[in-house]
Amino acid sequence: MKLTVCLAAFLFLTLSACKSSDAADFKKSLDRSERRAFEIIVGKEGPGEKKLQSLEKEDYKGALTAVKQQTLEFDILISDISKLSADGIPKGESLKTAYLEYYESLKELHAFDSKEIEQQAVMRTLKDNELKNGHNALIALARKKKKLYAAVYEKEALLHTAAESFKTSNGF
Repeated sequence: MKLTVCLAAFLFLTLSACKSSDAADFKKSLDRSERRAFEIIVGKEGPGEKKLQSLEKEDYKGALTAVKQQTLEFDILISDISKLSADGIPKGESLKTAYLEYYESLKELHAFDSKEIEQQAVMRTLKDNELKNGHNALIALARKKKKLYAAVYEKEALLHTAAESFKTSNGF
């Protein structure tokens, strides 16, 4: 009888440990994605830094290339996250979805820079009234970008909520 109870307890603990191990591995993968996103946006040798360096030199073609590289790297990051399995992990799927939506909104925000860069390049060739219209177009782009920032903030709040729920559900 004691052997049966001990065996049952051992099996329960083993299964519990596997689940939390899966959850910990899942969380670790998502944490690595945060580091990758940071590198994409502000990493020392990342495309975000290259974009800024190009803009300082008024190299609009180089800046647009860097924006395309950022978009490509975000696509890879998003693809990697979408491949993660959340099977059997409490609140894992909702956390994964929140990460995917957050990185999609970040990608959209940073890809929008291409429109501003293109407008800046056009403005270098304009004179007088055309220049004023160019500035107005740049202001309109800034308003659109503000909406993209609002979307990022909203997705970040949802991500935070999902992460807290995940931590609670998985005993972190």
